Amino acid sequence: MNNELSFGLLRHVNRLRLAKFRNSRGELAHTKSDGSDWTPAQWLQAVIGELGEYANFRKKLERGDITQKEFHVQARKELADVVIYLDLLALQLNIDLGNAVKDKFNEVSDRIGVDIKIL
Repeated sequence: MNNELSFGLLRHVNRLRLAKFRNSRGELAHTKSDGSDWTPAQWLQAVIGELGEYANFRKKLERGDITQKEFHVQARKELADVVIYLDLLALQLNIDLGNAVKDKFNEVSDRIGVDIKIL
């Protein structure tokens, strides 16, 4: 069984969860079920916030406050949050993130003269 995550599946479940997402007080987090009550700038803030959380754990690792194992556990979670929020930002901009990544990857491969492409 293939249990790899696709961008399409992520988009599908992100859409479903938006309508049900609750904040830390248990209240619905969005007034519009598609997340359009947040501007793209607000979705970007969410992405950057998660990158900041990752950076904070990286800082703690580098100064010796946490172990490599502890860092790995947290880094995994924070980078996953980045991807989830990035897809939600792309949703608000009507961008298919999977196709955008594929196209950009192939564009860079062409530019640098590498024959590795995503089909």
